[in-house]
Amino acid sequence: MRKLILKNSIIFGTLAGVSCFLFFLAMYFAFDNPLSLRRPDLGINVIFIFFAIWYYKKQMGGFLHFYEGFSIGFLTNIIGAFISGILIYLFVEFIDIKPFTTWIVEGKMLLIRQKDTFGKILNDESFRRQLLSFDNAKPYQLFLDELMFKQLAIIFISLLSMIMRKQGDAIS
Repeated sequence: MRKLILKNSIIFGTLAGVSCFLFFLAMYFAFDNPLSLRRPDLGINVIFIFFAIWYYKKQMGGFLHFYEGFSIGFLTNIIGAFISGILIYLFVEFIDIKPFTTWIVEGKMLLIRQKDTFGKILNDESFRRQLLSFDNAKPYQLFLDELMFKQLAIIFISLLSMIMRKQGDAIS
């Protein structure tokens, strides 16, 4: 059972990661700042998480415990985020740095434009440090950002695992 969970998670996670990277490439060719438009790829991960859980449930004769669904979903998500993060990082590091530099410039501009809003949250020193952090940003942070943001899928993983679970004695 553990091997099946891992196998399905690797397969569907790899498909999710590659699909998210292909989404990034499509945004790269269509827009000036593809990094600002990659948040919808969370939906790609959720779709592959659903299919990973569904396929596992099918393999188990229609039975699924919450912990199995959650394990598959979590592993699928983390593998997908890892692969897409690495591929985006490698693209920006070795093929074209422009999306990263555009992302940094637009992030700084947003922070400056919204200074009044951020001023309510950050004091002047924190605001300056935040602005300076853009100047010190490195492409590997895209990888970390991808891993952190995709953890929002845990909400969907939990819901899918609860909705799809069916307990009982699975017949081997």
